Amino acid sequence: MSDIDVESIRAAGAAIGEAISVFMLNPDTFEKSLAAGYPDPFAAYFAGRGGVLGDATGTTVTAVFAVFEPNLARSCWENGVAVHDASESCRLYWEQLAGFGRRYLSGAEGLDRIAALGEKVIAEAPEPGLPLYAGWRAMPLADDAPARAFQVMMVLRELRAAVHFNALTISGVSPVEAHILNHGTDYAAFMGWQPPFVEAADKRGVYDDVEDLTNRRMAQIYRSALTAAEADELARLSEGALASLKASAPPPVGA
Repeated sequence: MSDIDVESIRAAGAAIGEAISVFMLNPDTFEKSLAAGYPDPFAAYFAGRGGVLGDATGTTVTAVFAVFEPNLARSCWENGVAVHDASESCRLYWEQLAGFGRRYLSGAEGLDRIAALGEKVIAEAPEPGLPLYAGWRAMPLADDAPARAFQVMMVLRELRAAVHFNALTISGVSPVEAHILNHGTDYAAFMGWQPPFVEAADKRGVYDDVEDLTNRRMAQIYRSALTAAEADELARLSEGALASLKASAPPPVGA
């Protein structure tokens, strides 16, 4: 087992997470979602990202997404799959990811290596208790490097998110408290939660423990697939890919 530095895992996770958020909240993505017939970009997001769960109920999707206000998640899912069913929605979302990578990630260094290293992690990471990750890892990857690397980054993001949601759930920190501690009340409102907001400062230490547990578990998973040098390389290349993406893509909505 390689001695992978948890800091490399944290850095890779942060860069990959932000890169996919650039896609999810991008006016380019919003425009293509509306062109596909969805009533709004968030219906497309929930139906697209959650579509790998199959013909699930809104309640199931709300439980899996974990950190959104339940009524918002349920409504967006139902509005989305009313336009394109679950399987078609996830296919469209996957194609949008590939296209976004081709348009805005082509100039990044080491895209073949991001894909290769990420695929090694995906091949070794377990599925139990990680439903969105399990669904997305089964999707067929594009052949070209920019699209493939970006799709692999999406799957890695779902892996970390699912691990994090499990840690958060058992911690006793509620989703709205986590949002407030992480990004503040404006972000909690963006995720559908409404004031008056709870006072969460007394749970800061518990939330920090959740982040630490998430990174330590991700390090365990990475150790099963990568050497320490490979983990450092993935972190470095992922940070470079994020910088390239931010330099070339339109800024996300609200940025």
